[in-house]
Amino acid sequence: MTAMSDPETSDTGSAPLEGIRVLEWSSSIAGAYAGRLLCDAGASVTRVGGAETLGHGRHFDSYLNHGKMRVSGDLAELRRSASSVPADIVVLELPDAPDRDLLSGFGDTVVAVISPWGLDGPWAGTGRPWSEFTLQAEAGSLTWRGSMSKYPIMTGSSEGLWVAGTMAAGAATAALQGGGEGRILDVALLDATVYTTNLFHSVTASVSRPSRSPRPRRRLTPSVEPAADGWIGLNLASAQNHEDFVVLIGRPDWLDDEQMRTFEGRYARRAEWTAAVRSWTVRHTVQECIDALAAFRIPAAPVHSGATILEDPQVVAREFYEPHPDGRFMAPKPPLLFDGVRPRRRKAAPADGPPAPTGRRPVASSDLPFDGLRVVDLGTWWVGAYVGSALGAFGADVVKVESTRRIDGSRTMGGVPVTRDHWWECGSFYLGANFNKRNVTLDITQAEGRELLVRLIEDADVLLENFAPRVLESAGLGWDEVHRINPRLVMLRMPAFGLTGPRREMVGYAQTVEQFSGLCWRTGYPGGDPTNPQGPADPMGGANSFFALAAALLRRRVTGRGMLVEAALAEGALVMASEQVIRWTADGELLDRAGNRAVEAHVQGAFRAGGDERWIGISVLDDGQWKALVDVLGFADWHEDHELRDRVGRQAAADRVEARIAEWVAGRKPEDVVDRLVAAGVPAGLCTDPRWIHEHPHLAGRGSYELTELPWAGTIPLPTLPFRRMGQPTWLTRRPPTLGEHNHEVLVGELGLSEETYAGLVERKVIGDAPAGFR
Repeated sequence: MTAMSDPETSDTGSAPLEGIRVLEWSSSIAGAYAGRLLCDAGASVTRVGGAETLGHGRHFDSYLNHGKMRVSGDLAELRRSASSVPADIVVLELPDAPDRDLLSGFGDTVVAVISPWGLDGPWAGTGRPWSEFTLQAEAGSLTWRGSMSKYPIMTGSSEGLWVAGTMAAGAATAALQGGGEGRILDVALLDATVYTTNLFHSVTASVSRPSRSPRPRRRLTPSVEPAADGWIGLNLASAQNHEDFVVLIGRPDWLDDEQMRTFEGRYARRAEWTAAVRSWTVRHTVQECIDALAAFRIPAAPVHSGATILEDPQVVAREFYEPHPDGRFMAPKPPLLFDGVRPRRRKAAPADGPPAPTGRRPVASSDLPFDGLRVVDLGTWWVGAYVGSALGAFGADVVKVESTRRIDGSRTMGGVPVTRDHWWECGSFYLGANFNKRNVTLDITQAEGRELLVRLIEDADVLLENFAPRVLESAGLGWDEVHRINPRLVMLRMPAFGLTGPRREMVGYAQTVEQFSGLCWRTGYPGGDPTNPQGPADPMGGANSFFALAAALLRRRVTGRGMLVEAALAEGALVMASEQVIRWTADGELLDRAGNRAVEAHVQGAFRAGGDERWIGISVLDDGQWKALVDVLGFADWHEDHELRDRVGRQAAADRVEARIAEWVAGRKPEDVVDRLVAAGVPAGLCTDPRWIHEHPHLAGRGSYELTELPWAGTIPLPTLPFRRMGQPTWLTRRPPTLGEHNHEVLVGELGLSEETYAGLVERKVIGDAPAGFR
């Protein structure tokens, strides 16, 4: 891509969006955090309007809005402001799809529209009532979380909203680098919540075609377990982890027990398994557990709350929390670094009024923002895969590099047995997150493989990876060497805990950083164990990384120079859990698990309907919805009940209110209950089975899944990115590649290897098309 020069722009690497002007109209965490991220990366953000409060208290609002300018106005004023002093980006969050006339008035400004249902589809523009909780119900998030002896539970930290806002900021920063088309971005909260919380269950079901009978809710095992002085989070990510762990806890007899080698088997004998695990964990402190597990590289982390995270040595060493400028609480710093420097927030908000135009509008020769960009993708699992697929969706040529000795672990997810033909091409996480790429295999532990990787890097614009920091560095491909090889390259590194700090080398996956960050602490039943929300740390990490990379690429257009971008997986999760630290340091309030209840909801819960394992979610967020609920239920006496006159009273009486609602719902068909409540203006949603989420009437009508023919998994509906770019009919231009599918195309056709040399690489197993030992 051709670099632009701008002699009047300072080379402030840690503020890559310096000079970009943003207007924000937000009504939840999603829109406000999109503006927060853009502001953190150096953009000038003006908040014109939206909700006066985000429902989480003034300190939380202050964290999200600090450093933004404030002007008062309506939506017409927002549009006038965007035209009078040209804005680069508008973040527009509304309770439903806006009038198309409003959008047409923004000219060539990039507009990220955040709404519950998106700009099209059967529910868009209908005024259908909703809440974050009912979005989780419709998305399939609730169905498998919790205990079969109780009700299903939501995630506790608004994870879907955080991810939606982060994706909006990243998509807008990418779209800014394209031509005149595709400037409207459609970010639907339902799509984002599905992507964030349902773990590609629909892909798993489409490949394996299980029975449609309800599947039981169950906790991961092992996951969060009690220790002598707190809680320890565990994750057995591999067969080797399992073998080491059972020896560590004193049960070597389980090494030959086939049932105990699988999650399904352990769950079938969960009482026996849990007793053995906890008999070991409770005899040790959290740190003793971590030290013992780390010796075997078993992923583990302390399970933090808003109080204990502040003392964790990793966040202390990285100085991740800082006093908010008003001095009343601690808040997280931006979860990204550019050339080793974390962006520094302004000490005070700028004076009211719009900034002068900068004249720094990006120019591109193609409508696709990243057309011509060459990417070497070493990303693994979900977080790394998202970044590469998003780059490909915006036009980049993405070459995913694996090794036959160490395939991407996401290929093993989805329960496909190794006896199935080409089982490694059927992993649900791999198929769900690796479209728009080519695939080559290189064993970089061999000199020839490393040399070929270097040749790919020499001609690339981007190198991305999310290994443990030691992996590339031990191969002699740390940032200094990569920068020497290609000074124009932007390198994105996504370690679990960061490139620095005492936990630098700790192994970590989404489950691990959910435990570490506080996301587990807020998810669960009141008085019960902390519970993994199951997944959101990965898409948040991927979205955060994509935003940082898009900002760095925009900066490179100005400077022509490469940059190191760091986006630690754990720090994205810490942002999602930030309300806990803010409340603790501001008011001494320790936020805890609350099941499905929420401070902003008068009534909120999941209720069994229809007599079997079917549930609906109901929220009441204001007095009008309360009256409508009472009228639908026919509980006229509640209108006269003095205790239920306001939100505080209704929350205090939650047990009896929920019990009576549950009794009314139990004898009715769930679809009928939801239809009646929605027609009356009460947020309600069916608790969808995530295995069949692609059949959801709104998502299917919106085309959120694309039917894709795959060589070994069959023709199945695949999710793509959970947002749209208007004028771009599909995100999926390439199906997920098979292992080594493009070895010849890239190595011979593009790097110029001879056929003889290529054959030698195959013979010496430097390259291949099957995992080692399976061909």
